[in-house]
Amino acid sequence: MFFLKANYIEAMKGIILLSIACAIWGLGFAGTRFTLTDYSPVWSNSLRYIFAGSFAFVILFFRNDFKKLAGNKKEVMGGLICSALLMMALQLQTVGIAMTTMAKAGFFTVFYAIITPIISVLFLGQRVRKTFWLLLSTSMLGIMMMNGMDFSNFNMGDIFVIASAVFFSLHIIATDRYANDVEAVRFNFLQCIFMGLMGLIFALIYEGPTSLSVLYTNSPFNFPSPLWGFLILSIFSSLIAFSLQITAQRSIPAHIVGLVFLSESIFAALFGYILFGETLDPTAIAGSVVIVISVALVPKFTNIKKDESESEELLENTGASSVVNDTRA
Repeated sequence: MFFLKANYIEAMKGIILLSIACAIWGLGFAGTRFTLTDYSPVWSNSLRYIFAGSFAFVILFFRNDFKKLAGNKKEVMGGLICSALLMMALQLQTVGIAMTTMAKAGFFTVFYAIITPIISVLFLGQRVRKTFWLLLSTSMLGIMMMNGMDFSNFNMGDIFVIASAVFFSLHIIATDRYANDVEAVRFNFLQCIFMGLMGLIFALIYEGPTSLSVLYTNSPFNFPSPLWGFLILSIFSSLIAFSLQITAQRSIPAHIVGLVFLSESIFAALFGYILFGETLDPTAIAGSVVIVISVALVPKFTNIKKDESESEELLENTGASSVVNDTRA
């Protein structure tokens, strides 16, 4: 046994929280599609976090959290670093999606599940069981089956998407770095505020101002609509799901988080079927089953409990000079 029963239960709760977050992010794909009817991908990403950051600012104000943040430079710096990593990942992904196919973009994005354990092993000295690599391989096979296996005509868009996967990995590892030292809701809300500011600057520089009239001229009861899309993305995908991720990563190591995140593809396909009538061919369904089985076997064949003493020792030895060590929440 690699963990005590209490620790195992704690880690299992973490996996459940991550699975809920993945379900929300799967719904977020539908939310994104609702917003893209009237906004460019860049403004869709940016407005999502501008709204999330605005909601977060109000909530933190009434929770009187800004006074707590004033004396916690580590939490503020962590929020800034994590938000910068996530913003870079999202913008690279957005650029890449515009230049390649959705199938290839979907597959190359989840390379973070491979990159995260590689970084953890090579640069952070963490140990990963051999059975983890087997489950990761079967999960990636499931992703290939869901997205189709034609990866010909490799282009610059694919490179941008793979680069985004690197930053998604760094964001996961950054969250692993800070999760035990921060209050999850406050930290994520701080991240959303930073993301909103970065998104606003990025969108204004690259695309110029946009109009928000479409959000309030249409009836709020119209569904679907861009307004509903931004509500889904800002409240559920950004504020709630990322808070669940931070809480879960207190008890689960980064490489396991990356593997569990692959289940997001299943929920995205499910909501695509429910909300947009998209078809799921037998190969895609089989791929979903492969992913579910692989993730379900994680507790049995891998050490899902975070080794806190080892993490503390690694942080002391590696210091704060690396981007990875300075920093996904």
